Amino acid sequence: MNTPDEHNLDAHLVTVYTVGDAVKAELIRNALQEHGIRCELGGEHQAGFTGTFAVDVIVLEKDREQAAKLIEDMFPHS
Repeated sequence: MNTPDEHNLDAHLVTVYTVGDAVKAELIRNALQEHGIRCELGGEHQAGFTGTFAVDVIVLEKDREQAAKLIEDMFPHS
């Protein structure tokens, strides 16, 4: 049986971190996924259009605290 959250996941997505390095964004996404946290990257294709590069790390709201902690453990002074 599906829970209500499974039907409307996009309504519960939040940006947990923004980074200006595509490699770092991929490292974060892979680490979060290895810990069972669904993660998407947003804005990774904007550099060609705007001249800037910022990638949002997006997770389900229910995973925000765990994701933030994992990112802080990976990059403690970022």
